[in-house]
Formats: sequence, structure tokens, C-alpha cells
Amino acid sequence: MDEKKLRVYTTAVSIAGLSVFLLSLWEVYPFYLPGSSRGDIWSYSLMMVLLMVVCRMLPIYFAEDKTLEISFVPVLACAITGGAPLAVVLFGVSTLFTVMQNPATKHYYWPLAREPRKELFNTGNILASISAGGLPLLLAGMPDNLASLPALGLSLLFAALCILVNLTLFILYYQVGGMGQFGTLMRQNIGGLLPNIIATVPLGLLLGIVINMPNSYFYIVLFMAPLMLARYSFKLYLDSKSMHMRTIAALSMAVDAKDHYTQGHSRRVAYYSEAIARAMHKSPSFVADVKTAALLHDVGKIGIDDAVLNKPAALTAEEFELIQQHPVMGRKIIDSICFSDTVNDAVLYHHHRYDAKGYPAEGPAPGELPLSAAILAVADTFDAMTSDRPYRNGMSREQALAVMQEVAGSQLDPKVVEVFISLAPELDAAHEPEESLL
Repeated sequence: MDEKKLRVYTTAVSIAGLSVFLLSLWEVYPFYLPGSSRGDIWSYSLMMVLLMVVCRMLPIYFAEDKTLEISFVPVLACAITGGAPLAVVLFGVSTLFTVMQNPATKHYYWPLAREPRKELFNTGNILASISAGGLPLLLAGMPDNLASLPALGLSLLFAALCILVNLTLFILYYQVGGMGQFGTLMRQNIGGLLPNIIATVPLGLLLGIVINMPNSYFYIVLFMAPLMLARYSFKLYLDSKSMHMRTIAALSMAVDAKDHYTQGHSRRVAYYSEAIARAMHKSPSFVADVKTAALLHDVGKIGIDDAVLNKPAALTAEEFELIQQHPVMGRKIIDSICFSDTVNDAVLYHHHRYDAKGYPAEGPAPGELPLSAAILAVADTFDAMTSDRPYRNGMSREQALAVMQEVAGSQLDPKVVEVFISLAPELDAAHEPEESLL
């Protein structure tokens, strides 16, 4: 990472944003002079700044670590009713009054004081994006009737240009710092961000229509209240889901603590399993279920005697028979948690084998192993072979992959093995962060 280049780049974007703010302020300041045709400009500005501050402080969570900042809703409403320069000025002013909450401590802080360089860069980026998005509005002119297709089209164009400029400036930050390639980062991010921003356009357009109605401020409160309630409800759901996942991680760590020779095994298997499921283009819910199953696949070992689990030598036939009971025990342990069949099948059948010659003996017929179990079996097998044991050293990656190719179609699902081998050069569990458990 080139800190010097990053500092120059962030400073340049901050200066560009400040320049846009000052030019916009020069254009709109006559609105605030006595005798201006915009007699309601002060109350209008106060309401818009308040909405922007509230929306920036209370983003909508659509995943535990992903938010949709709905300040774009009042920004769009302001741009189509007052012009992009006014939206730039009011958003810049809202930055002075925005405070954020630290997720860990729950304490509030002022970003400009805590991380001034970062906040000035972010704000400069957004101001430049709003200004660029306002060009079509300036050139074409916003129609008086906001409830029309031309108004919707210009609003969509405003949103698309805003996100494109915003994302470009952010990605250039990583490009300048040597942290990624522009094209790759753009492809990875544009597909997720653009639909989310476009989805807020109808809300911004509706808010703009409400602003032009008599008693508009009363209606704005009615407009925002359900949105904030929906945000609160969804945040509660995500908090509950987060607690659920932390409980799963705690169970996984309890197994690792009990079996000293497989420390970190569940985390690595979860990493491999998630990568395989994503490479097979499975749904997000399936990927999440496979990861959950991987974290819990050995939970049944809690019921196995420590002397057997931690024996520093090869197991006897009787001891191996005890170990073979852990998938059934694990399935019983998670039974009351009401997981999906994807999770339940993976935990129960990850040692069943593709040819149905594994354990437990009762299970799917040859070739019919559930996909979640087949994925888990491949990830589990690879990590077991490449990990050291007291009675043997782990194989190299190349040796393990060669063995997996040999047993594809018998022990392991050949399609899953093929996907994993194609992924293997990119996978490195040693560098997988601990927080990936959650």
C-alpha cells in the first residue's frame, strides 16, 4: 500500500468536493437573501438537512455487515425540487451535524473529529457525485409534473450517474494504493450497489412529490415514520440472526477446544465449503447453510470421550467405531434448533461417502448424496489430509488433490471435487480471517 499516493489522492478528491460545494453555494446563496422568490427556503433547507442527518445516522441494514444509506432519498428529492447545487450544499451542511455510532461500544462520535481525512474524502466524493448526477437535470430541466415518466427517467439517470462517479472515485482509491485492479473491483461492486440505489429512486421521487404538497412537512413525517419503523424491525431481526451465528461459532470453538488435534478445523472447512458453494453459483441461503453446517459438522464429538479424541496414536477398531457415531450425535444435538434440511443433511451425511459405503450406514443411495453433504465431505477430506496428526505429517496440497482425484466417484462427489480443484490455487485458509466464522 502506497500511503503517499493515497494521501495525495484523498486530498485531491477532498479539494474537488470542497470546490463543488463552494461553487454550488455561490449559485444558491441568493435564495437565502431577503426578498428571494424562494420564501420557504429556510424551512425547506432545515427539513432537508434534518432528513439527511437522520438517514445518514440510521442506515437500513440488509445484512449484518451491509447497509443501504437512505440519505440518497432526501438528496434525490432535493435535487429534483431545488436543483443539484442546493442538494450539494445541504448535504455538505448535514455532514457538520452527523454523528455515528460505534457498533462495538455503542458510543456516538463525530466522524469529522475522529477521522477527518477519511470523512473529508467520503464527503468530497459524494458532493462530486451529486454534482455529476445533476448534469442531466440541468441540461434537460426537471418537468413540473414529478409523477411522470420523464421525471422518473431523469431521476433514474441522476441515480445511475451518482453511483457510477461515487464508485469510480472509491475504486480509484484502491487502484492508487495498489490494493486491486479497477475492472475487477468495479465488476465486484457495481452489481450489488446499483440495484440498491436504483430501488430508492421511487422513494426519492415520492418524497419530492410530497414536498410540493400543502402541509408538506406533516406528510414528510408520515412518510419517514414507517421507513424508520421498518429499519428498526429489520435491525432487530439481524441482531437476532447475529446472536444465532455467534452461538454456532461458540459451539464450533467448543469442539475445537475438546479435540486438541483439530484446532481450527471447523473454521477451515467452513472457508473451503463456502468457496465451493459460491463457485457452484448456489443461492445465498444455500451458501449460508453450507457454512453453518461446516462450523457444526463435528459438534457430535462433544459426546465422544476425550481419551479417544486426543489419543496420540492410531485408533483401535473399537475407538474408531465410537468416532463414527459423531455425525448421528451431531444431528441429534442440532435437532431442536430447527435448521434447514441443507444443514441437517450435511451434518449427518458428511462421512456417508458418494458410493454410500461410509457412515452412518443408513442414508442416501449411491450417487444421491445431498449436495451440502458432498461439499462438506470434500472440504473436510482436504483439510484432514493436509493437517498434521501426532502419528503422521499432513500431505502437501498437491498430494491431497491427487488423492482426491483418485477417490472422486467413490468416496467423493466427482463434480464437487472438480470444482474444488479448480479453486485450490486461490484458497489459503492460513490467511482466512477469524471473523469469517460469523
